[in-house]
Amino acid sequence: MSELFSETSIKRGFKGRFKGFCCGVGLLISVTFAGQAQTATPATKHAPTVKFTLVPAKSKITFYVSSSLSDIQGTFSSWHGTLKIPVLGSTDGVSLMLNISTDSMTTGSGVKDGVIKGKDFFNVKEFPSITFVSTKVIPTSDPSKFQVQGNFTLRGVTKLVTLDATLNKDGTVDGLIHGALSFDRRDFGMTKNMPFNKVADTVKVTLDIDVERSVPVARTAK
Repeated sequence: MSELFSETSIKRGFKGRFKGFCCGVGLLISVTFAGQAQTATPATKHAPTVKFTLVPAKSKITFYVSSSLSDIQGTFSSWHGTLKIPVLGSTDGVSLMLNISTDSMTTGSGVKDGVIKGKDFFNVKEFPSITFVSTKVIPTSDPSKFQVQGNFTLRGVTKLVTLDATLNKDGTVDGLIHGALSFDRRDFGMTKNMPFNKVADTVKVTLDIDVERSVPVARTAK
């Protein structure tokens, strides 16, 4: 698991598939990874935190829910987030944050958008954001895969969710995080159905997030 966040893997690329949103969402989405601690050497312990820029213009966050008439798929066009790695070669303290604007959601249907943004569902006027903040990174037997646990907040309700993640280390310092997660809308107070349309309880969120390593700005000597 540690090699995913090593200097070598970052130079080869951070191109990946970040699977799980239940978290999805929201997917998809403020997010923070806090991983299992690994002992850092004195040389790396005090190294500066490596930061990455998440590029919304090259990314996509969507949600999907089935219904009795036609399945519903929506896209969030406005969001921001951060990814930080305190110690290269360790998942300890790694953090990913996502904050998604609920009002930026669109399904391609003005009628559906109005209902979904209304008080029975996202209630965008009272709850303008969906966030995810990771709390723990769990490695698996496959060094390219891991699970991310985090707090997912929707409509003012926070639940712990798990994302199954896969990273492809091909490329350079740029890459892709792909993630998918599912949640029960009833847990977040969305208990009603759309007019003449029975909506399923399970909502699936998918994230395809472009990641670019931030370049430190050199300070000019005075």
